[in-house]
Amino acid sequence: MATKFVLFVSLMVAALALPIAKGTSVEVQVGPSFVPCSINGSLGVNVTATPAFPNAQVQLQCGAVVVATTTTNASGVFSFSLDFTQVFLSARVGLSNCNLVVITPLSTCNPTLPPMGVLTSSIVFVRTDVLGVRVVLIFRAAGFRYIPPT
Repeated sequence: MATKFVLFVSLMVAALALPIAKGTSVEVQVGPSFVPCSINGSLGVNVTATPAFPNAQVQLQCGAVVVATTTTNASGVFSFSLDFTQVFLSARVGLSNCNLVVITPLSTCNPTLPPMGVLTSSIVFVRTDVLGVRVVLIFRAAGFRYIPPT
């Protein structure tokens, strides 16, 4: 856990220093990620047999702040691409406190599933790409799970 925190802090410092020092832009990308129409978020043994959750609203929430919102396509896939400053300044928390939250009720994709509660996933750092004067921090969904209403 300590190593993960040190890596995260190092990325934050580097991402904040680069735009000031060299005019480099830093972008945060999440996805593309698949949202299953499933109560346990499992893709199962046969991924192609797992039903998709089309037209679902997905939020990137950092702490208690909604940083961005998008909608899955007909195949249940979504992605985000944001300026790092937008994420960092609007949430005032690190990316380690960010989660993906599907706010569209599960019963929308399958009437036998609960009408209340949400699917949620943490985000996992994948890699950093440097494209000229642009640094891209790439994340993906760790895996969605159902959170019942409280």
